This record gives sequence, C-alpha cells and structure tokens, in this order.
Amino acid sequence: MSDSLIEQLQKSAEMAMNSNSLSEGVQHLAKAFSLFSKEAKKIKADYTLLQKQFETVNKELSCVSLYLKSLLKNINQAIIFINKDGIITIYNEAAERLLLKKQSEILFKPFSNFFKDDYFGFSIQKALEYGLSQKLRYMTLRCSNGEKVEVELNTNFVHEGPKEHQGIVLILNDITEKSELQLIANRNDRMKEIGEMAASVAHEIRNPLGGIRGYATLLFRDLSSYPEMREMADQIIEGTKTLERFVSTILQYSRPVQIITQMKDISLIIRNLKKLIEVDPTCPENLQVDLHISNDPLFAPIDADAIKRAFLNLIVNAYHSMPQGGKLTISLMKRDLSCIITLSDTGTGIISEDLNKIFSPFFTTKKKGNGLGLAETQKIIHAHNGKIDVHSSKGKGTTFTITLPLRR
Repeated sequence: MSDSLIEQLQKSAEMAMNSNSLSEGVQHLAKAFSLFSKEAKKIKADYTLLQKQFETVNKELSCVSLYLKSLLKNINQAIIFINKDGIITIYNEAAERLLLKKQSEILFKPFSNFFKDDYFGFSIQKALEYGLSQKLRYMTLRCSNGEKVEVELNTNFVHEGPKEHQGIVLILNDITEKSELQLIANRNDRMKEIGEMAASVAHEIRNPLGGIRGYATLLFRDLSSYPEMREMADQIIEGTKTLERFVSTILQYSRPVQIITQMKDISLIIRNLKKLIEVDPTCPENLQVDLHISNDPLFAPIDADAIKRAFLNLIVNAYHSMPQGGKLTISLMKRDLSCIITLSDTGTGIISEDLNKIFSPFFTTKKKGNGLGLAETQKIIHAHNGKIDVHSSKGKGTTFTITLPLRR
C-alpha cells in the first residue's frame, strides 16, 4: 500500500470523525472504504501474479535440483562435499559404492564420525580451516571391508556463497581396474621380451646340445668293455635329453598361443577333469574334490584342449600345495556375458611377495619345475580374451579366478 493512499485514508478517517453530521461522516467513511477496496483488489492481483511467478521459479528450481541429483546419481566419479563446519552435505552413489558407506548413514553428519582426518592423504580439518585445495594425487584407500582400492583424487575448495555453501569438494575416480590392466600390459611386455630372449638362447643351445648327445652316444657304444666309463657316458646322454626337453618347452612357450574356438560346454569339461583327477596316480591321498556347478550346460567359445591344459596346470599346482591331502573346490557361475571359474585349495598358500611373480616365466618355488605352467595358463586365458586373478594367504590356501567371455 503506497504512502499517498495511507495519507488519503487517514485524512478521510479524520474528516469522518470531525464531521458535523452523521450523513457527512458516512460519506467520508464510504470514500475511505472505496479507496481501501480498490487497493485490496490491486494487492490481491499482485499477490496472484507473484504466486504464479513463485510457482514457475519453484518448478524451475525443482527441475534443476532433479537434474543435479540425476547427474550425481549417474556420474561414475565419487563426489563428496564437506562444508566449513565439517559436515558432509553431498555424497553420491558412486561414493557409496567406492567407500562402502551408505548415504543414509553419512549425509549431513560430521566427516570425523566416519573417517580419519587424513584418510584421503591430507588433513581435512586444516584444508577447511585455511581454505586449501590439493594437487591431483594417486593413492590407495582401504575400504571398510579391508579391500584396497586405487583412486585418482582431485580436490577443490569452494569460497563463493554463504558460509554453509563453502567447503571442499572431493572427486574420486576408481582406477583399480585401469591399474590392473596396466600391470598386465607391463607383465605381457616383459614376458614377450623374456620369451624372445629364451627362444634365442634355446636355439643357440640346441645345436651344440645335439652334438654333445651324438658324441656321447658314440662313446656309450664304443665303451662296451668299460662299464664304469659307459655309465658316465649314459649319464651324459640322459642329461642332454633333459636339456633338450627343457629347450623344447622354452621354444613351445615362446610361440604365440594358437587357439581354434568352438562353442563348448565348460561344465562338462570340468566334470571330466574331476574324473581324471580321481584316477590320477599322482593325486595325493585324502584329496577331496568338490564341484559347485549347475546341472544346466554353459556354452562358451573356447579351445577345449587349451582350456583343459590351463585348468590342469592349476590343478597340478593345487596338488603340490597339498602333499598330505586337503580340499579342492571348483565352481562355475554365469555373470552377465561372462562365466567365472574358481579353483580353491586348502594348501600352503603363497606369500604376498610372490603373488606378483607367479605368472612370470621361470619363476617357481618348487624344487622340481621350470616355472612355465602358470605362465602358459595365463597366455591361454588371455588368448580367449579372458583374465585370471589370484588371491592367497600363507597357510590358508589359494584361489584362482578365471573370467571367460560367453561371446567371441
């Protein structure tokens, strides 16, 4: 209501009170009510317009809010916002999956209730106090379930807006799989170089080795009258045979794996392997073999012979880790467009220092062995566009996990 209108109303009211007659007073009051009624209608119209504008703005804000929520929900990066009071006000679903802490438990509560101050590699408290951003960093986080996750961490401090809107934004990108792929790529490059070098050395050894064996064979024939010397010649021949087998193994390993894929039932292959284990004379006594496999067939594009060799290498390793017997569990399950095969034993396990080496050629902890079994297994799995992982604890056993695609 304008000041001029108020003055007019006040003037009409005074004139009504100071009127000389009742009719004159009524006229002044009627004029005042008329002015008030006009202004009331104007206010009502303005209020209606303002209400419509508010509804439009509120609708736009709701759309923006919904859009932002959708972005936060579907973005792959984990986003966390901690305001200057140390309260977590943004915590999207990617952060929930990465850090294994539920949104409902963590939102709008102090950061210090759930994480150590330096959980992300720097002091959150000091960053909030001094308004500090951090450089891009790569780090390993230990989640609540004990697993380690490789992350790329980017931070930025927000200084704009009211105090409750100021704080630090943490953007975390899970690069665990990327790191694993890089490790595999580096390992493959190293294995390729070792394979080429081994093949070259094997070729250089094979020719003189054939000569040694030939001359030793002649000696063995000509020393029929000297039994003791003949026995030494025989030992030379046996030694050359052993070396020739080793050279052949190296040459075989150095060649690329050639596979011919056909749709085969992996569950049937595993069942046949169990039958083979049960009749194998080298199998330790008191070995229990358990299969966790569906009765339904599971077809995949594989080279059956190559896959059998890969599985047998793992089974032989399990044998050697359980000389007194134990339990070997083989399971098969379908997950999306892949199948997952796990082989778990209750053997001696592998120390953590050796876990990154077991797929390297010529690495072995056995007294007898050339260290090519697991390297060959990995080559076969990779040739099928699959992957193989290992988890082990000293004294608690080992689990190999193989993932193979169900489509070529």
